[in-house]
Amino acid sequence: MAYKHGTYQTETASDINLPVTLDYGHFIVGMAPIHKVKKEKRKTNEVVRIGTLREAVEYFGDTYDLNFSISQAVKVFFELYAVAPLFVVNILDLDKHKSDNKKTAQGLEIKSGKVLVKNHKIITDTLVIKDNSTSSEISDARYLWTDEGLEIYATAPNNNKIDIEYYEVDLTKVRKEEAIGGYNINTMQRTGLDLVDEVYLKFSELPAFLDVPDFSNDSAVAAVMATKAKNINSGMFEAVALINAPADKRYDEIVSWKDSKNIVGEDQIILYGYPKLSGNVYFHSIHYAALSLKVDSENDNVPSQTPSNYAYKIDGLAYKNSNGNFEEIMLDKEQQANFLNKNGAVTAINFKGWRCWGSETAKNPLATDPKDKFGYTRRMFKYIGNELVISYFNSVDKRFTLKLAETITKSMNIRLNGLVAANHFLAAEAELSAEDNNLVNVTNGDITWIIKLGVAPGLKSMTFKKKYDVDALQAFANNLTS
Repeated sequence: MAYKHGTYQTETASDINLPVTLDYGHFIVGMAPIHKVKKEKRKTNEVVRIGTLREAVEYFGDTYDLNFSISQAVKVFFELYAVAPLFVVNILDLDKHKSDNKKTAQGLEIKSGKVLVKNHKIITDTLVIKDNSTSSEISDARYLWTDEGLEIYATAPNNNKIDIEYYEVDLTKVRKEEAIGGYNINTMQRTGLDLVDEVYLKFSELPAFLDVPDFSNDSAVAAVMATKAKNINSGMFEAVALINAPADKRYDEIVSWKDSKNIVGEDQIILYGYPKLSGNVYFHSIHYAALSLKVDSENDNVPSQTPSNYAYKIDGLAYKNSNGNFEEIMLDKEQQANFLNKNGAVTAINFKGWRCWGSETAKNPLATDPKDKFGYTRRMFKYIGNELVISYFNSVDKRFTLKLAETITKSMNIRLNGLVAANHFLAAEAELSAEDNNLVNVTNGDITWIIKLGVAPGLKSMTFKKKYDVDALQAFANNLTS
């Protein structure tokens, strides 16, 4: 011990550990109009955190063309619901996903100094503008993206017309395998959905949902999403996978579809119908995720409240008819929407405005364990689990004494009691597991706590049972003869 002579001060650790509360966003793998982005800002197969509309446009282009799923997400999150963040992985590669041959347009007339080309998929890096009469390239031409397409500003002195050549983005060339992605052992790089493992490492935040809107109804993609939702960072974290039902399925075909594709997991939420707004058609998963995070923000960012019966910012719901065209539908609540709900699909209904309808996971109607039945229950289990994993990570490899056991257990219960007091749980309690902590496990340093969570049920239905009051009638009759 060091020699001391005088007065000193020091500090010791507190008898509790404060929880690390996590921030959540939405993880989406999709396609963005990166041909509209400056070359140095373009991102492909890299997870990017987007917190503002300005950032979104800077890295992933404008929202004029909603055929791009990431453009949909940007518009829905930042313009319609005002929620953030988005964790975005763009899989569109301009070198691979473009037209095989050059496109041409000739004799375009210059009006008021400009030509409007109503095409949002022109890759401007490849655009060549020529004088129609001489076929010579116009080197000083400029262009600007607008909501209508590409405006080209040029001068052609001879006949005031121009010709253009270009390649354009071909979204049909993007494959589901690119969305699934994976880990390359040679380059040690992740792609596609596998990039979810980098979210916490880069941003100290987590995704509430996994979304691959363009391909999620494919059974292979849905299966990988369900597995990944349970095993983010090799099982440290969990999320919920959002699955868009096929656009061309009637509501009464969803049960056979989900069963045949084996999309029946407790960590999957199936969304039926494609939301519409101002003539544009959206992936349902994007609206559902944005609304869910909006509802979370109104509840201390705790996912204890279902988004069901909250207002969607849409003006219609559609499916793709036998002709391949989107046709508006309006589901009857009792016979159609509720049929979907009980069979594990969320939809939207119009009852004094359009609203989300349904809380069930894809495991229904076979969800016999109450923790697997509803989406908000699954999210609450994941919310607590993710928080505990982070809050007590620093305790790993510490000398496990009775004091440490007491400190950890006490700290957990302080946090859980706070959530109970805020009405996020009916009851919640942490205790050391007598069953799991046997001699072998304790000797190996493998300690288990039981976390009991009493999730508050949603008021799924209300019945008003009417009864004829005979006593009142008898009293009235008695008054007549008195």
